[in-house]
This record gives sequence, structure tokens and C-alpha cells, in this order.
Amino acid sequence: MLTRRQSKLLEMLLNNVQGVTGTKLAEYLEVSSRTVRNEISEINRIWESGSVIKSSRQRGYFIETADMESVKDYFLSEKHGRTTEEAVSDRGWIILGMILKDGQADIFDIGDELALSEPAIYKEVGRFQKKLMSEYQSELLRISGDKLRIDEDEAKLRQTLFRIIKNETQNRVHNYSWFLRTFLYDDFDQKEYGWMEKLVKEYFDSRFIQISDDGLYMAVSAVYITIVRNYQNHRVPETTAPELTGRELTGFFDYLKTQGIELKNGDIRVLAGLLHSFKMTSDTSAQSEIGGLSVQILEDFCHDVMEKYHFDLWQSQDFYDNILIHIEYMMRRLETGYEVKNPILNDVKKQYPYAYEISMLMASIIYKYKHCYIQDDEISFIAIFVEHFLENVNQKLKAVIISAARFSVNSIVSSWIKTNFQNQIEVKALLPKHSLEQYLEEHPVDLIISIMDTFVHPSVATFRMDGIPNQYTLTAMNALVHKIRMNYRFREMIKIYFNKGSIRIYREKRSFEQVIQDLSQALKEEDCIYDVREFVTDVLQREVNYPTFIGDWFMLPHPLVTFAKKTAISVAVLKQPIRMQEKEIQLIFLLAMERKQNEQIGVLFELFRHMALERSAIRRLTAVETEEEFADVLIQISNSLEIYKG
Repeated sequence: MLTRRQSKLLEMLLNNVQGVTGTKLAEYLEVSSRTVRNEISEINRIWESGSVIKSSRQRGYFIETADMESVKDYFLSEKHGRTTEEAVSDRGWIILGMILKDGQADIFDIGDELALSEPAIYKEVGRFQKKLMSEYQSELLRISGDKLRIDEDEAKLRQTLFRIIKNETQNRVHNYSWFLRTFLYDDFDQKEYGWMEKLVKEYFDSRFIQISDDGLYMAVSAVYITIVRNYQNHRVPETTAPELTGRELTGFFDYLKTQGIELKNGDIRVLAGLLHSFKMTSDTSAQSEIGGLSVQILEDFCHDVMEKYHFDLWQSQDFYDNILIHIEYMMRRLETGYEVKNPILNDVKKQYPYAYEISMLMASIIYKYKHCYIQDDEISFIAIFVEHFLENVNQKLKAVIISAARFSVNSIVSSWIKTNFQNQIEVKALLPKHSLEQYLEEHPVDLIISIMDTFVHPSVATFRMDGIPNQYTLTAMNALVHKIRMNYRFREMIKIYFNKGSIRIYREKRSFEQVIQDLSQALKEEDCIYDVREFVTDVLQREVNYPTFIGDWFMLPHPLVTFAKKTAISVAVLKQPIRMQEKEIQLIFLLAMERKQNEQIGVLFELFRHMALERSAIRRLTAVETEEEFADVLIQISNSLEIYKG
């Protein structure tokens, strides 16, 4: 038979098919590399079919594909569940299982079963109680005289059992059956559990719902625990029918009922809390399940990352969509109490320290909305997304250095940029001043770093560095990088929201009502609003009560209560100004907004506000003759304004 440590080692290899180094195995088992080698030799010695663990210099230790099934069968077998050596840490679970069926057990009977003395049982229970409190915030067990009792109501007890199984079996192949056998004691039936597993899997497969292996087995285990606990006459008090979120969740319980599984409202309420924290959605419904709070949290995170670290997380729609889905389920886990452990938490901290530091911004954002802090494990999951962004998505600013005569100064500056801006700036060339213009003709450049005191380029952002860089230099460079990033954001947003079909140039005199009608019709043609008449009526009514003048020449009308299919802007350039309330209106930006939060519109509002204060900007925009020219001029204006959204 294998010891507990040997089983954990085998599981680690089974979960890492490409192989694991001896050092990694030693860290995971908290033993020396020599002990790892000895354990592997022992496993290979006693394995029935011969050596099962192979090794190579390239892969480390691994299990051949041909041997995978036999190893999986070992973990599924009754033999593994009964004969694996019981580590001290497992005794607490075994003691809990002995108490669960009747709600209490005699300490002397537990001692006889485990071959432990009475003092040893008390010591083991004390350690286990501390574990439950520190990891699960639960006072599940209580010592009463010479007995151990369950000290939680049935609903809370089941929630605690679900959390225990979910955490303790994470990334450990098929350990669900061991915990179920332990917690349900004599009432666990392997065949019945297998039937339940088949039933649940058929539901997900028939509806094309993707769910992780852990999610599938956890769902099966939770339903099976519910059935057996009801059979043991431990029932959750009956309640009114719970409100279920998502059609997959509703369909799941309806399906179980049609299969003859009796679930009361109390059972469903407890199960729903767990399953709500799973990513249990079809491809077509994943985005529709996202809540407004998750969107707001991600928008705050993107904004804070831009402000503090000057990375534009909005630049990749794929990144945004993927991390948004993760945040939605992170919030569900936080709200239901089923937060997850990250088995590579320490590796993330060691290997991705910068991404982890950036991700720490999420902690204060969550606290602002939920008045609690998320676990370190959840921060590390966010860090994995951020690291992927930094390595594969982030667009570094392309820079050139106008070199000084002294090589030592050039070397210092280059090294300083690499140390402080390795994820933000990529130095493409080190040039003398006379070679710059030719280089610019042949290569795109976002930033010029000049070591020459007097040099400033007229069209490319230039940073002048006086002497050896210091803390002031770092602050100033960060500010310039931020400005360039923001200008890029404006440029991309302008391309999105100001297209040829949304811009109207009026050379003849028009009334305000005519312009709003015309611009609304343009939005309808772009399939951005539902009903032109309703939209126009709401816009005009708002102007009566809450005028949208920004400065003396510019208006930003939008409805008070009518929402749009998608956020969009239509533009009127008025060659003949409209006079309204003693103002000569020359530009009108008609705004249609979706019901959901859109941080980009907030950024554009900042652009509009600054632009309205610049008479020269209004003149330049009203002087355009074509729709294409309007967007180009707007980009030029955004580049020249000092705009920061904080």
C-alpha cells in the first residue's frame, strides 16, 4: 500500500502530464529532494505493473500516457480509500465523519476506532477545531463532557461540508469519493455515487454547458450529500422557493426532479448558493450573466491601473472580456463564501511579483463596494491575467534615445529605462541627433528621450533628461508615459464613436429640433436606438429642464430616462450657429447611452469639457468640410490638450 505522502506525489504527477522537477515535488511535499527520490523508488518497487514513474533530464519526473489509466483507477478504487496510511491531518476529517451521522459520538468510542488514547483524541480534536476556525471560520465541533457534538444547524453544516470538500480536493484527482466515504460513513454507496455522476454529466453535456472537472465532481458530491443527509433524517428547515440566478441553474434543479430526486426548497437554497459560484454557463449566455457590479469593479481596476502604473487594460477586448467573466465569478464566490485556494499562490508571487503588485489594487476596490477584503488566493488569480496582459497584449511605447557624447551617460540612461520601464517602454535605437529625422521616416516612434538639454521634437513626444536620472526624473517620465497612453486612448475611442455615418455638416440654417431629429435618425440607421420618436421627445424634454450647454458654443444633449441599444454619438457641425439662451451653438454631440456602465464615455466627457473651454478647438472643428476631416481634427485636438481622468 502507498503512504499518504506517496499518494500526494502520485497525484502531483498525474495533474502535471508534462512532468515535474524533483525540486518542485520537494517544495510541494515539504521534504528534501533525497526523500522525493526515495519515495519514487518505493512507489516503483511496490507498483503491481512495474515502474510507473519515469524520469528524464528534459521533463523531470512523469507518468507515461500508457500508465495514466491504471494510476487513475488506483485513486478511484476502494483499496485506495481504505488502505492509504492515515496522516495525522486526516484524522480530524475521520473524527468528523464518525460524528456526522448521529450528530454526536462518544470520545472513548472514537479512541477505540482510531486506536488512540483519550488525551490523544482531545489533542487531535483541539487541533482540528483550530483548523476549522482558521480556514473555514466554523465552530462545527463542540466538546460536551465525554462526547463530541455538531454545533451548527443543518443548512450551515452542509455549507461547511461543501466548502471543505471544495477546498480540500482542489486539483487532487478524484479525492471527492474519499471525503464522501469519510463524511457519510456507512451510507456511502460507490455505485449510487457513480449513477449520480452519470446523471449530472448527462445534464451538462445535453445542454452544451462547459464546466470544469472540479466543478462537475463538486456538483455531484453536493447533490449526493444532500440526498444522503435527507435519508439520515438531517433536513434543512423548509423555506419559500428560492430565487435562482441564471437559466442553467433553474434547469439543473428541474432536471434532477424529473429524474426522481426529491429536493425541498431548503435543499435547493443551500445547493444554489454553491452552484451559483461555479462557472456553469453555455457559451451563448456567458456575457449575459455578468452583473453591473462586476463591470463597475473592472472599470475601476482598469482606471486605477492606468493612473498608477500607466497600462491601458482597455486596449484588448479579449483580455477585458475574459477577466470580466473571472471577476463575476470571483464576486459570486465572495458573496456565497465559496472562495477558492490557488495551489500556485507562492509561485505567482515569486515569478510574477510586478503583476501581483498591480493586482493588489483590486483589494481596495472590492472593499469599497463589499466592505471586506478578498483572499490572497483571489489576488493571485487576477495577477495571472495581468501577467498575460503584460507579456502578450501590452503595447510598449517605441522610444529612441538621442545620445550624448559620453558613452557612460548613454549606458546609465539605457539601464535606468530598462530597470524602471521595462513593461512600458521599448528602446528601439540609440541615435545621434542628425540621424533622427531619417529614422522617423522609416520607423514608428512614440517617444524621444533626449540627453541633450535643448532638443525638443515638434511632433513626437520628447522627454529631456538633465543629468543622471533621479526620483524627480522618474515622476516626470511616468507623467509623460501616462499622457501618451491617454492620448492613445482618446484616439482609439474617437475612431470607435465618431464614424462617417454619425457626423452631419449643416451649411444651411436649422432649428435645434430639426437637428436633434436628424441626428436621432442617424443613430437609428446605425441600429443604436430603439425608437426615434421616443428618443427625440426625451432629449428635447431634458433640454427644457436641464440644459446641456458646455461653454458658449457647444452642447451635449442626451435623454434623461431613455436608454440605447448601444452607446453611440452623432455630431452636428453648424456652419450657421443656432442661438439658444444667449449662446451661439456651433457644435452638438448627441449622446445615446446603454444602461450598463461605460468608462469610455466618462473619458470622452473629460475631452468634451476641456475642448469646450478652448475657443480655438471649436473653430478648428467647425471649419472642417468633410466628415473624415472632422475625426482627424478631433484626434489632433485631443493630443494637444492636457486631459487626465482621475
